Amino acid sequence: MDVKVPQKIEFAYDKGRTLWLSFLVTVIAAAVAGGPFLPDRPGHPHLNAAVCWPFAFLIVLLAASLLLKIFKGKPGLIISQAGIHMESYFDETIPWRAVRGVRRYHRRNVDLMNVDLDPMVARTLSRRGLMGWMPRPLRGREDTAAVSLKLLHGDPDWIYDQCLEFLAKDREQTLTTGGLILADQNEVSADPVFNLKGHPIFSYVLIAILIAIYIGELNFGVVPAKDYTPSTQTLLVLGGIFRERILSYGEWWRLVTAAMLHGSVIHLTFNCLALWRAGILLERLIGWRWFAAIFCISALGGSVGSLLMNPANMVGVGASGGIIGLFAAVIVASFHFPSGPLPQLLRIGAIQILVPSLLPIVGHTADGVHIDYAAHLGGAVAGVAVSLVLLKAWPNTQIHPRFGVAALIGGIAFAAVAAGSIWRIGELRVSYLANPFVQYFQGQYQKAGEDFAEKAKLDEHAAPYYYLWRFIAQSRGNDDRAEADLRTAASNLDQAKWPYPVYELFLGQLTPSEVSAKATTGDSLCEAMFYIGEWHNLRKETDDAREKFSAALSLCPTTFMEYDGAGGELLRLHAR
Repeated sequence: MDVKVPQKIEFAYDKGRTLWLSFLVTVIAAAVAGGPFLPDRPGHPHLNAAVCWPFAFLIVLLAASLLLKIFKGKPGLIISQAGIHMESYFDETIPWRAVRGVRRYHRRNVDLMNVDLDPMVARTLSRRGLMGWMPRPLRGREDTAAVSLKLLHGDPDWIYDQCLEFLAKDREQTLTTGGLILADQNEVSADPVFNLKGHPIFSYVLIAILIAIYIGELNFGVVPAKDYTPSTQTLLVLGGIFRERILSYGEWWRLVTAAMLHGSVIHLTFNCLALWRAGILLERLIGWRWFAAIFCISALGGSVGSLLMNPANMVGVGASGGIIGLFAAVIVASFHFPSGPLPQLLRIGAIQILVPSLLPIVGHTADGVHIDYAAHLGGAVAGVAVSLVLLKAWPNTQIHPRFGVAALIGGIAFAAVAAGSIWRIGELRVSYLANPFVQYFQGQYQKAGEDFAEKAKLDEHAAPYYYLWRFIAQSRGNDDRAEADLRTAASNLDQAKWPYPVYELFLGQLTPSEVSAKATTGDSLCEAMFYIGEWHNLRKETDDAREKFSAALSLCPTTFMEYDGAGGELLRLHAR
């Protein structure tokens, strides 16, 4: 009896391409791991090791898996008359009867061959590597396997054609011998239904809301916006993330409001474009209620990540946490669809934005805005968690997931907190604008002088300093009463005590060097430096003023009004 030897073709991994890819991945891992050791730029600190090192570890695992493919020496793909064996996915050779079809997804940088398997057979196969340990929702129905043709040694077109030829020969032989194709047994098993018609209306509405809020930031800021960019003080007062205000003052509503604010036009533009893209991919797929819930919960996750991981002196704002959570949800939701081009399109579209957003490679944008990777990470984690619940609530027979009402309630709760915080934000804004120091640095000298006098009446201990500030404000505002009011205040002071020498400086009775000589303590010396700087500043002696303000900034405790005053005056001199 003549027995034919089954034809068999093995495709090894392309060592050059695989080594090059593993090298690039290793370089990225090293860059991420070394991020915490780079020197911080003022106002742009790097993420700490708790954020960077876990990312680097995951990337190293990916590089190691690529290297193992080479050192093992096993073929990446084996096709024969008996079936197909994919080294990255399964231990077994899958008979052609269990293959529903072979598809190819080919773009500029991606060349994947998708093998659709019979679901009943796929459940019996042993998954390889990390996929075998992953939660089942993330593995989907396990009836689709993707093979990267770019990593195999050989022409991708020829490899794909050979797989199609083996599949066609097996189909022909099965029909000729009256066999049964397993793929036909499960035609009664309905694939998930979906509807991508219509427009992502909620995404458009949310974009309009974010734009309207940004216009409000520009019009109601506590400090005039510069180049259509709100100041840090404005973002803080209007609800940005700030650790001390949240933990010490109990302003937990900032976790919600911070996600609706933006730091610049560029920041807002990129987030709106990303939100529009997320809406195109996800909103029509899962419905606007679940889309809104994922955004809101991911935004909260991003705020929590920013609160816990960023430096305590940083003000965090932006909808990026919620948006990154949506793209993470796109990837998870794609596992609801076991086959077809839709899941691949969803994953590729999401990964293009998700991966660069999570890798802390760029510290800040061209306009100086620090990129909050901590918020991105928190939003992604929250988005994945909610999406796993979404998968459980999404039957194949329904277009959208169940429990839409519960998702809607979550979105309404988020909106209610945001709306309710407007009253508290209004109070903070009024209080901030009533601060005479704020009025002074905004150029409202007459109002500042009046309020400094009121504060002096309420605080006897600090009154001498408030009267000095009133004199400076009056002098800046060309008030004819400035010197007379200062003489009146000086008449009520003990001439043997500090800060009477400062009064004598402004009244022309002492020189700056004589005032410095009378400063016998560190605190009085720091105050002398500041007020001597103001003396020079009123005389338009800018270089001398800048020198004294810098000295005061280095000498004064941060709780002193002279410390904040020196910082504010230096900023104004720099801007001038």
